[in-house]
Amino acid sequence: MKLLIGFSGRRGGNCDQIAEYAAAEGDRIVYFRDMKAHPCSGCDYECFSGACRYRPDGVYDLYEAMHGCEKVVLIVPMYCGNPSSLYFIFNERGQDYFSHSDVWDDIVKRLYVIGVYGSARITPGFVPCLGKWFEGTPYKNRVLGVERHRNGQRIGDRVLDVEEFRREIKAFLE
Repeated sequence: MKLLIGFSGRRGGNCDQIAEYAAAEGDRIVYFRDMKAHPCSGCDYECFSGACRYRPDGVYDLYEAMHGCEKVVLIVPMYCGNPSSLYFIFNERGQDYFSHSDVWDDIVKRLYVIGVYGSARITPGFVPCLGKWFEGTPYKNRVLGVERHRNGQRIGDRVLDVEEFRREIKAFLE
């Protein structure tokens, strides 16, 4: 089973469409925007000495769910030159999860990341930012950049209308 997590704040956009395209029967799609996820703020660093005060919001459970999957696919759009703020909330909250267990490798070995963005020329650091999960690990080629401008697409265009993108996504997740 695959767990696909979309980090777009927009319903029905490219990230949602990619998740639905990549999901097979029995796979699970989570739209992070639908979670009541708290960002890392308004606390006293409880995650370092005990447990994050926001654990009951479901983010910790989402990390737990990653263990039982064959693959975990993070689908991350770029907004204002960076991964979406929803992705950053998820990433920050991993501090609590990973600091209280020895499961980093078990999660990362299942992880694949698809970044959806406009232009590598304008925002060359987007895809490498997503690859930080894999630094110092043996896992290679785990980030796929879907660069819309490469195929003449603009904001609002559907990336899955381009056969090349569909082929790349399918091959990446096989």
